[in-house]
Amino acid sequence: MKSQSKIERQKKQYDRLSTLVDSIYALVLVILVTNLPFPSEEEWTEGTLVEFLTSQRGDFFPVIIALVLLSSYWIQNNNLFGNLVRTDAIHSSLSLLQILFVFSYLYAVILGTEPKFEDRPGVLALQSLTAACIGITGVISWFYAQQNRRLLSDELTAPEIREMKRNLLGEPITALITFPCAFLGGIAWEIAWFSYPLVIRLLQRFPKL
Repeated sequence: MKSQSKIERQKKQYDRLSTLVDSIYALVLVILVTNLPFPSEEEWTEGTLVEFLTSQRGDFFPVIIALVLLSSYWIQNNNLFGNLVRTDAIHSSLSLLQILFVFSYLYAVILGTEPKFEDRPGVLALQSLTAACIGITGVISWFYAQQNRRLLSDELTAPEIREMKRNLLGEPITALITFPCAFLGGIAWEIAWFSYPLVIRLLQRFPKL
């Protein structure tokens, strides 16, 4: 039985952790936006926007994927923290590990925008792997938090816990699907990310997962 003072400390730690995670995601998204390519004055006057976007596909698409993926992870984190009432050392460590993978993914995405690394299989695979690690860490964190309802709100029902688990699996599974596709080329890797809706539909077929 936890002492009341320890529970209060864990609640304060939870507030600080959720604020830190929100701040990190916001910072990373801002950095990603600043890495979107912008047309020069010459490109803007001599061509069309479509031509520019097409010519910069190798820079645009990975950053757009990163913005969508990290926004999705951020929303997931808000949902997760919204269903927790406190944290502890293990859960906090898992959250900090996830932040480390977020920065690793950011590094991989920025590396992929460098001309000499554009569409390199190793760089694309690194983006897939680090993106998957963000999601896998989130899944492990949720599994830990809901074990014996150690960190959960009392209002959360068993079906809601299972639904949250399924929602967390979509992104990392999709990222793992894209990993081998990275070695087939940039276009194959980009197309593989569109398997996400199919992954979600397949997960919904397993209500007891």
